[in-house]
This record gives sequence, C-alpha cells and structure tokens, in this order.
Amino acid sequence: MMQESNLSEKNAFCRFAMGAGLTAFGIAKISRNPECTKGRLMIAFGALKMAEGIFKYCPTKALLGSSLESAMGNSNSNNNSTSNSSMQSMFSGQNSMSSEQIDKLMKDFSSAISGNTSGSNATASKQSDSSTSNQHSSESKNSTTKAQNPS
Repeated sequence: MMQESNLSEKNAFCRFAMGAGLTAFGIAKISRNPECTKGRLMIAFGALKMAEGIFKYCPTKALLGSSLESAMGNSNSNNNSTSNSSMQSMFSGQNSMSSEQIDKLMKDFSSAISGNTSGSNATASKQSDSSTSNQHSSESKNSTTKAQNPS
C-alpha cells in the first residue's frame, strides 16, 4: 500500500542528502570503533531519513498532521473551510493556494503599496509628519554644530 506523499521535492531532497551524510558519518565512526553505539544510531537515523527522502513520506509528519486536523475539526467545527484548508496546506509541505486567493492577495498588496486604503493613508501621513520633524531637528543640529565649529 503506497502512502500519499506529504513532503515537497525540495524537502525530500534535503532529507535524502542529510540522511546520506549522517549514514556515512556513522559508518566512519563504526569503522574506527566497532562497539560505538553513536555510530550505530547515526546509521539507523540516517537510513530512516534517506527512506523518507526517497518515498517523499514522513510518518511523523503524517501522524502530527492527522492529530492536528482532528483537534482543529473538533474545536473549530463552525469555522469556514478556507482557514482549515490553509492550515492543512501549511502542514502538508506543499503550496495549495487557489488562483482566487492569489489574485486577492495581489490586489491587497498593490493597494497597500499605492496607498489606496484609508488606513494606509493615515499611516503614510504620520510617517511623513515624523520624517519632516526629524529633518527639521537634524537641520537645527547641523546649524548649531556649524556655529560652534567654524572650520
């Protein structure tokens, strides 16, 4: 029975590479001292990580994800499905945003940059007021310094 993959390509590659390195380091420790327990544990843990990378499936992540989903389902049964799907996609290791969500985020971002929202305008005016006062105070400091130091 093949499990559904719960790791992204990049995550799987990193797990495989780190597992191979850990396994090699464990083999090196065992070759110097055959009774080394650390080396044996490194080999076992590295082989586990290599297998996770090859099959793109992490049982620990699946177990934590399923228990988290059941806990969220029991406590937040009246919430909308978009928040649950975003939490599930966050723990699945893969991006699963719809094009509508991406369009909405892009519109929100562009309006925040251009300053079309009233909250952004208020913040921008406060920032411009503070920068103007900072410029005036720095100009007065420069003029006093020039008056004290004629060189």
